[in-house]
Amino acid sequence: MSNKTAYIGLFFILLFASVLRFYHIGNFGIFGDEKQGIMVAVGNVNIGGKKALMAPDKTFTPKDFWQPKTITELLDANARGDTSGNATVHLISMNIFGKLFGHSDASLRSVSVLFNLLTIIFVFLIGKNILKSNWIGLLAALLATTEPFFVIFSQQARFYTTCIFFSTMASYYFLQLMLYPSVGKRTYIAYTLAIILSIFSNYLNCTILLCHGLFWLATDRTWDKLKKLSICYVCMFIPFGLWMTKGPGQYALLYIKDATNLYKDILNNPALAASYSGFIDLASWSNLFKRGISILNDDFIFTNGLYEKLGSKMGVVALAVLLIAMAGILLRKASKEQFRIFLFCGLVIFIPFVFSLLSAYNAGVMTGFYFRYTSFGLPFASILVAWFVIEAYQTNKLVGLGLVVIMLFQSYNFARILVRFYRDSPQKYTASHDRIYNPYHTVAQKIIQNYAEGDTVFYPSMYETSFSRAIARKAGEFDNNDAQLVNLYLPKEATYVQQIAVNEPNKVILKKKNKQSIILFDFEGNKYRY
Repeated sequence: MSNKTAYIGLFFILLFASVLRFYHIGNFGIFGDEKQGIMVAVGNVNIGGKKALMAPDKTFTPKDFWQPKTITELLDANARGDTSGNATVHLISMNIFGKLFGHSDASLRSVSVLFNLLTIIFVFLIGKNILKSNWIGLLAALLATTEPFFVIFSQQARFYTTCIFFSTMASYYFLQLMLYPSVGKRTYIAYTLAIILSIFSNYLNCTILLCHGLFWLATDRTWDKLKKLSICYVCMFIPFGLWMTKGPGQYALLYIKDATNLYKDILNNPALAASYSGFIDLASWSNLFKRGISILNDDFIFTNGLYEKLGSKMGVVALAVLLIAMAGILLRKASKEQFRIFLFCGLVIFIPFVFSLLSAYNAGVMTGFYFRYTSFGLPFASILVAWFVIEAYQTNKLVGLGLVVIMLFQSYNFARILVRFYRDSPQKYTASHDRIYNPYHTVAQKIIQNYAEGDTVFYPSMYETSFSRAIARKAGEFDNNDAQLVNLYLPKEATYVQQIAVNEPNKVILKKKNKQSIILFDFEGNKYRY
């Protein structure tokens, strides 16, 4: 296949990927984690910030809410929210997208789509340039395109696709440095920028750097390469070290410690623990085993979801058979370079998994042991599978066709997953479902349509959540979450007078100048607070 044909194929794959990722992207309301990220992205110190501005004894306007932020305020927002600077690159990107395209849900979620599409391009480049096969590059890109995890998380205003992109980009340049006999300074510069952006996308990307180090240790161990790589790492560690000691990152470990203690308190309360089963679970060996099998099975199209149908034990068997078959086919006549690529893919897939497994066991709770926290190797799983299928076909056409049939069958299962996702039915990888169109945007539009000078908008306060029952609250404490989120969708220069109604838990009320009250929306407890 010529390079021109390969790039044409990539274009159509990216077109298909865009359709899957943009379809219905703004149809359903933002959920808890998205709310936190969006608030930090606009410098509002996470959900619950700006309490001095929005105190119940004061009034405020959208113009007050949207006052330009100083660098100190933006850093403070990063420190207090979203795991203390754990998604900086993504949040900055959302801030930029908000300024360019507005703060609609579709606009802010499009950041995730952009980085996932870029990931697909790098998956193709790894197949084309590292494995020297346009066929592997295209098939791997197609597998990444139809991967349900990528489609689902591309429609979330969260950092997962961003950190996967930069870790994949860093690994692409690292493989060039390690496998090519001579590379220029541009490749080292590209690798340096990639690892900086990678570590500032998610602290867990340190596991990918660990994979790089282990790969050098296993395959190279030359002083010349180590010296050059060390310069890259010093350039990364200087800003990151300052971030973690002087900047927002210094609070990350405290955040994780507090969250872990909260989860343990919930587990120690049987009534609360029951309502969080499946999310906050004890890190017993049984639970770790079941979750671990589900994670590893979902890395590969051949085993994705098998544990749900056959059970965890059969999931282990299926995974073992697949890995043995892949190793047998790919390493049977592998060159030294191909063996190294196989080893690297294995490291990137399994090291983040082992790290998350041990972290969950050490913490005693399962909240950090999900597919999304180990998914950095997913692009390389697509590459391994594509390589495996094409190599199998070249070795034995009947075996290759059999693998294609299995993939087609799994593609049907993937389509069913995506149909549920587009309908917002209970779905894989995320707990949010059965949402309506963003109620906060709906409230904002009603305010714009009905507000007149002299009116006041009153927002509810102090609704109860499962978490609030596990946290001792101070007397007189109030919530301004709903007020924050509605203001996100109001015109930045608007002067609508607004206030928090401490004694109203659910309704947004517009009180007209003539004392008439209009109920703009009723959140009905947690029904519409996703």
